[in-house]
Formats: sequence, C-alpha cells, structure tokens
Amino acid sequence: MSVILRGQEITGYSDDKGNVVVGDPHLLASSSIEFKGSNCRVEFADKVKFHGAIVFHRDDSDVKMGKWTWYRGRVTLGLGCSISMGEKFYSGYDLQITAAEGANVILGDDVLVANHCRIRADDSHPIYDGISGRRINASATIVVEDHVWLGQEVFLLPGAFVGSGSVVGARSVVTKSRPVPSNCLALGSPAKVQREKINWIRTHLQMTDQPDVVPSIFSGDDFIDSQRSFRQRLSAAIVEFRR
Repeated sequence: MSVILRGQEITGYSDDKGNVVVGDPHLLASSSIEFKGSNCRVEFADKVKFHGAIVFHRDDSDVKMGKWTWYRGRVTLGLGCSISMGEKFYSGYDLQITAAEGANVILGDDVLVANHCRIRADDSHPIYDGISGRRINASATIVVEDHVWLGQEVFLLPGAFVGSGSVVGARSVVTKSRPVPSNCLALGSPAKVQREKINWIRTHLQMTDQPDVVPSIFSGDDFIDSQRSFRQRLSAAIVEFRR
C-alpha cells in the first residue's frame, strides 16, 4: 500500500518501512511525495524550494536537493536509484527526472535548467533485439557537472554526460555516445559541439544590462588542460554508465 504525503505532511516524515524525509523545504500545497516501497529517503538541504512531486515506485532509492535548490517538476524512481542536485540548482517549469534499475542522476552545483526539460536515466519500457532476444536499451547513469545550462525542452537520455561550464541549446538531445565536453556549446539531435571555449553567465538579459566583452577565462593551454581533465572525468564515470 502506498503512502502519499502532500504539502506540510512532507516535513519530518518517517515510517516503519524505513522511508524518511529530512529537512524543511518551502512547499506548495500541491507538492507531494509518494512511497510505494521501503527504505527510501528524501533529503532537503537549507533554503530548498520543492514545488513538484517525487514518486518512489520501489525500494532502496533516494533523492537529495542541495542548498538553495529550486525544483519544479516530477521525479520518479525505480529500484536502488539515486537522484542528487547540487547547490543552487534551478529548474524552470515541468522538469521530469527518471531513474530505474540502479541507475543514478547526478546534477552538479549552479546548474540552470529551462522549462519542459527531460532527464531520463531509463526508457520506461524494455526494447529487445528481435533475433537474439537481447535487451538493447539498458538504463544508465546521467552526469551533469557544475555550472551547466540546459535550454528549453532539452532531453538527456540514459548515459548522457555534460561537462562543466557547457550550454546545451533548446530542443537538443544528449546521448551516451556523444558526451558534451566542458565549456562547449552543443546543439541538435543528437547534440553536437558547435563552439568551444565558451563562458556563460547566469544573470538574466531581461533584468540587467550586460557588457559586450568580459575578461577571457582561457588561454590555449588552459583549454587543452580543461579538455584533458574532462576526458579523465569521463573515463572515471564510465563505470557508473555501465550500471
């Protein structure tokens, strides 16, 4: 039997199945958390705004929202999954995040997500090769590093990786086979790098005046070093991708 918590019922919840909610976020009356299994945990850091829904379909999964996170959307998890958001993570409306089969979603600090994006570490339904009978769409961990901007209606598919400081343009699709390096602008379906050595700033163009030129953050050697570091981080993440 599932338990559905709404609004202020969320704060400080625990039950005899090992389900726990830690922290005191800002909540809308419509915000909800549903536990259908056991040993699941939601952890809200200070100053979190949670305006959405979390559904635990099975056991042993957790969701963590870092300090100053503002989440608006729906999170759903299967068995043994973890979804984490770093500090100052911000989502526009209707961000949907899903994970299943032990895959994780790891979102860094200062990540900005526009409206109607999808971050999917699973495909919801299995697909098999019709000749061999082998499964061809395994779930896989998604990693988005620090200071990343995902544009409107971006899709991240199982195994996607976006390096720090990068921008993914509106309606682009990031796949496991095309990781986005650090400080790059990627566009398209599947997303391809269109420009390197970029530096984006979070201030809003409708609210403040912005200069035409800012100080450079890269020399040639700096960029080479950053890409080498990205390749090292990507190699370290492959173990997670293969889960």
